Amino acid sequence: MIEILFRTGEIMEKEHWQKCKPLNEIPNKIWLESLLQDRNGLKIQFESENDKKIDIIFWGNTALSCRITDEEDMLQSINYWSEECGDDFFTWPLYKSNNSSFVKWFNEESCEKFADKNIEHYVFITEDDIVEVISAIAPQIIIY
Repeated sequence: MIEILFRTGEIMEKEHWQKCKPLNEIPNKIWLESLLQDRNGLKIQFESENDKKIDIIFWGNTALSCRITDEEDMLQSINYWSEECGDDFFTWPLYKSNNSSFVKWFNEESCEKFADKNIEHYVFITEDDIVEVISAIAPQIIIY
């Protein structure tokens, strides 16, 4: 488990990040190929260095929030993660946290509507992008 500090108001809190290893087959290097959100849910497709496809599917309305940021535009966060966790942080593509600043922000924005649910922040670190999803239900992961 990795602990990262973040500021909420005047208080410093710790984020608890875990490597998410649902399958041993997830490759270390992935690239975002597509993202589709429709009435069936949210489907994120990645491609790996060995040309495998990885589909991450949040069925129905289980993806509560999603954001995609070019890694070059997250310089402050990347520098902070590197200082706190070391460069090893970027050698694994999938993390999750239930105490992240994104979850805190989402709970505030939704007027604590989901406060009684165990929502988690999933982070997919690709070679070019950072894809983040908040969900109360773990996604289905398909590798082919």
